[in-house]
Amino acid sequence: METGTEQDKILDLDVRDIPHNDRHALIFRLFSELGAGQALRIKVDHDPVHLLQHMKHEGLPVDASAYDVRMDEEGNFLATFRKESEKREDVTFTSFDKERSYLDERFSPINVHNGPGYRVILTYIKAGQFIPVHSPGVDLVYAVFRGSGFAYVDGKKRKISPGDILVVSAGKSRGIEAETDMEALHIVSPIPDESDHEEVMRKLSEKKFL
Repeated sequence: METGTEQDKILDLDVRDIPHNDRHALIFRLFSELGAGQALRIKVDHDPVHLLQHMKHEGLPVDASAYDVRMDEEGNFLATFRKESEKREDVTFTSFDKERSYLDERFSPINVHNGPGYRVILTYIKAGQFIPVHSPGVDLVYAVFRGSGFAYVDGKKRKISPGDILVVSAGKSRGIEAETDMEALHIVSPIPDESDHEEVMRKLSEKKFL
């Protein structure tokens, strides 16, 4: 159900009966389809504030300051995620120190810029964590800033350390395994779609690297 004018439209979504494994993909897709300044209001049985960070990790233009959550008469949570209303800047100035955010359960990709046909990500991987080996339809540039580990590319294993740059063409298998806490500049082109992420998310849920 949609409410409000076209500019401040709110799209309502009840996710209580949607399987947990399918919720985020649906939420991200619907949020991406919203116009600037519009919002997605989710009905769920818990406060989904964790989605704000997850949306940022996915590079979605969510306005964190506009996040609102309330309880209805049945005790359900109604959480509103509003899309940024201002056009994104053509120039991004940031740093590894400013964006640093490690996750306990998996590697942490922080989207810092979307350009015409490419995405720039700062990737933080704790020692022992990994980006599963996968074969997406995107080109990759991976430049190590801090830490060390191993890159698995097209069936070959290579040691990578600060200063190393890895370039992989679309369709070639690639994966990263951190030996120590690792931070890297991660550029992909074109911008990945849901099918490009499917193998990564499946292997992460199964705790499989290869």
